[in-house]
Amino acid sequence: MEKKRYLGFEIKKMDNTIFRQLKKKLVEAGFDEVTVMHGHILGYLSRHKDVDVYQKDIGEEFGIGKSSVTNILQLMERKGYLVCRTDDNDGRCKKIVLTQKGEETHAATVRVIDMLHEELEQNVTQEEKQVFLNVIEKMRKNINDMNKEDEQC
Repeated sequence: MEKKRYLGFEIKKMDNTIFRQLKKKLVEAGFDEVTVMHGHILGYLSRHKDVDVYQKDIGEEFGIGKSSVTNILQLMERKGYLVCRTDDNDGRCKKIVLTQKGEETHAATVRVIDMLHEELEQNVTQEEKQVFLNVIEKMRKNINDMNKEDEQC
C-alpha cells in the first residue's frame, strides 16, 4: 500500500531543506551571523528605502509582535545593519534606516540566494515551474478562503 503524501507536508519539508541549505551557504560566504529573518528585514528595507519605514511596518509585514520586532531590530542595530531613529513628528515611532553595512550585506546575501535558486531549479523546465507556481497559488487561495470563513464565525 502506497503511503499518502500530503502536499502541505511536502512543502514544509522542502522549506526546511531550503532553509538549512541557505543557512549553510550563508555561513560558507561568511554571513554566519545573519539569520533568515534578518535577511528578510534587510530585503524589505532595501526595497522600501525611498519611503519611511517604521517598527510597526516590520511587524505587520512579517506577522510578528512588537516585542519580537523590538528584539530583532535592537540586535540588527548592534550588528550595524540598521539604525532606529525617533521620528521627528511622533516621538513614539521608530524610523528604521538601512546602514551601508546593511545594504552591502543585503546585496551579498541576494547573490547567495540567487545561486541557491539556480541550483535548486536545475533540470526544472519553465513549464514545470509555471505548473508548480499555479498549484501553489491555488493552494494559497484555498488557505485564504478558509481564513475568511473562520473570520465570519
